[in-house]
Amino acid sequence: MSVGEVKAALRAAIEAARQGRRMLDQAATEADAATATANAVLHGSQHEEVTAVRQALDSARAEVRPTRRRFDATVEHANDYLTRLG
Repeated sequence: MSVGEVKAALRAAIEAARQGRRMLDQAATEADAATATANAVLHGSQHEEVTAVRQALDSARAEVRPTRRRFDATVEHANDYLTRLG
């Protein structure tokens, strides 16, 4: 693989990571809206399945911020490597 091919692959990876971040942000926004609606409808419910779903949604929400950081770190490191290649 030539240096030019490596640079092209890095640029593609950077764009893919940026697109992944945008998609994650969009999905998180939509999930937050759906969760708010579900919480309003199911307010006060102690049903076992409702509780399990709320816990699953909370767990998923907790992963959004670390995943954003991973996307951002990928872009940053790939850009650094691209810069070093010249």
